[in-house]
Amino acid sequence: MKKILLITIILILFPTTTLAQFACGPRNKVLNHLFMKFNEVPKAVAITGTGLLIELFVSKNNKTWTILTTRPGTRTSCVIFAGDNWKELNTNRNTFDDRNL
Repeated sequence: MKKILLITIILILFPTTTLAQFACGPRNKVLNHLFMKFNEVPKAVAITGTGLLIELFVSKNNKTWTILTTRPGTRTSCVIFAGDNWKELNTNRNTFDDRNL
């Protein structure tokens, strides 16, 4: 997982054609890889004002997470961020308390 995080950081700082091909791929293959290798399943989804699909995938044991984007009209998804130790926050309160982070 650290390797994916490192590649994601490199892609953000130094985008190149070769690296971009590694971080992006056919949507069905990217989703299959996330499930088969990390046991990650969809947790949240959003659409930006420009129509970009953003998805959060989290492993069933909350150890890994990945954020993907998919451009409108394509079936290509790109890993934007990935990491370890996903933690759900208690959202049953009316105020934010950062002591639980």
